Amino acid sequence: MIFHSLQFRLSALVFAFGLLLIGMSILRQYDRDVKSHVQQVRLDAYQEGTRLAGLSQHFFRRRLPQSADLAISYASVQPDLKLGVVVDGKDIIRNATRKQWRGVRLEDCPLGVSPDVVRQSKERPEGLLDEDLKNGRLTAIFPFRDVMGDMSQGLVILEYDLSAVFAAAVNHAMHESLVQACLLAGGCLLLWSLLRLLVTERVRLIVEQTKHIGPDERILKPIGGGDELEAISRSIADAAIKLQDSEWRFRQIASNMQDVFWVAPPDPSTPVYVNKAYAELFARPVSALLTHRWDWLRTMGRRDRSVALRMLHRLRTAPGEAEIEIRVNVRGRTEWLRCRGFSAMRHGAKSGKLQVAGIVSIITEQKEMEKYLIEAAENERRRIGQDLHDDVCQRLAAAQLKSGVLGGILKREGHAQSTLAADVARELAEASELTRGYARGLAPVAVRPQELPDALDDLRKFLERAFGIRCRIACEEVSHVLKTEEAALIYRIAQELATNAAKHGRSTWVDIRLAIAHDCLRLEVSNDGVSFNPVEGARTKGMGLYMLRQRVDALGAVLTFQKREVAEGGTLAICEMPLASR
Repeated sequence: MIFHSLQFRLSALVFAFGLLLIGMSILRQYDRDVKSHVQQVRLDAYQEGTRLAGLSQHFFRRRLPQSADLAISYASVQPDLKLGVVVDGKDIIRNATRKQWRGVRLEDCPLGVSPDVVRQSKERPEGLLDEDLKNGRLTAIFPFRDVMGDMSQGLVILEYDLSAVFAAAVNHAMHESLVQACLLAGGCLLLWSLLRLLVTERVRLIVEQTKHIGPDERILKPIGGGDELEAISRSIADAAIKLQDSEWRFRQIASNMQDVFWVAPPDPSTPVYVNKAYAELFARPVSALLTHRWDWLRTMGRRDRSVALRMLHRLRTAPGEAEIEIRVNVRGRTEWLRCRGFSAMRHGAKSGKLQVAGIVSIITEQKEMEKYLIEAAENERRRIGQDLHDDVCQRLAAAQLKSGVLGGILKREGHAQSTLAADVARELAEASELTRGYARGLAPVAVRPQELPDALDDLRKFLERAFGIRCRIACEEVSHVLKTEEAALIYRIAQELATNAAKHGRSTWVDIRLAIAHDCLRLEVSNDGVSFNPVEGARTKGMGLYMLRQRVDALGAVLTFQKREVAEGGTLAICEMPLASR
């Protein structure tokens, strides 16, 4: 339908242009015919007026009125002559083409000549043509000498009607326009046929060829003709072949990937594309995404769902890349997934419409290995702490005791080295205290989770002594919901958050709270220092934050940072470990 419309519009444009040309030709032809006929009337009027003026003077001198009537009657045979009269020197009509006007004064006859023109004609020796083309009238006035009277000027007045001239010009122009219109109609019909044969049908085939561009479409044969349309058709066919080759390679890669590859188009009504690994990893049918593109969210908990949606919102609003780690509940167990996403402006899309794609990999084994390594590191740290406490500290205490005894003996005997022995005993005591502190730091909860409050209190003392800040501890009874390794991880998380706040945040105070709330073990570490909120999904080069994330993941917890909305500012870090499964 669109091709016929284009063909019709082009033909209508040609036809309209032809009509414009015909109209201009009619106007020119009409103008030429009018000018030609008017010029002929002028010549006839001049000749007839000159002839009648000479005859009238002769007939008036010879007194031959019948001859004058005969002469003017001959003039009446002209088709354009409306009325002709011969007027004597006293403005009395002596002869006329119509008998009823004989003997009538000139001003009483229907001639359209004005008195001023009559006066001017009597004052000049030659004839005068008075034209009124607007009203279709031409008047010829020629003077002669009235010898019968007082030798005054008589007049021959001929009035011509030009309406027939205009009608003839119109008829001739319309006849010419009818011929030209027939030629134009034939030309438009020929043009219509040529356009349909050479352009419209071929363009329709090209459009039909473009409709078959797709991964599973049959590629149509290019059209011929050896012109630009054939080149366009062949280019479309080549592009369709390249597209199918690229699509085949993509499908081979996507179908053999163990990771999930997904693409979310900008239009929410367009379904999300995923490869077949989606059904295995999420345990959800791919067909469910055709009706509900957010079906994959059903496998996540509330907190992980919020993290995933925030990443998608960030990618939708600005081009870039992001990476997060989330958990899904599949086949009765929890699986860890690493989601890498990236977004870009789709070619030809409107501003603000971004296409988002990504890859989802399962990292459960990696997370379990990291948890095992953290537990192994904690066990090794605990062993070292115990060795320092049970061996090194005891040896230092024994050496301190012996140095004290030696110093006392030397002092009683008056030896000068008694002071040196006392200094050795004091330095051994300081070394013993320092080593005992290291031991407590390496193995703060070496026995039971019930000792977690004491370990946090030791952390408070360390922060106040090392950084000179105020530290407060609020710890509820949580030992009944914790394992030994979990207590160690919670202590390490609190230690890292509090130490970072004191060391890097330039805080003046740190609060540590541990409580059970809403089926979660909730650890809060707040301070009044510089606000800190790492971008979720962004990679960091700091080992402390990396180890912090690993410990949080090992607990199966969620760590968030919030800016404190108070005058002094600061940061509130919240670590929540779910207890619903216990």
